[in-house]
Amino acid sequence: MADPNPTVGELFKAKAVTDEQVNAAVEAFQADPASDAHPIADGYVLDLAAAVAGHA
Repeated sequence: MADPNPTVGELFKAKAVTDEQVNAAVEAFQADPASDAHPIADGYVLDLAAAVAGHA
């Protein structure tokens, strides 16, 4: 069974997200660090604040 909560890195390796989509997510976070629900790819939404907080 596939992981219901894959990381962005896993999505990137699986070619489910592109460089452009990852870059757009980074730019969205930089523009608004309180961002939460950011659609990163078809069917995937990224909580930007949680993603950054969870990454050392």
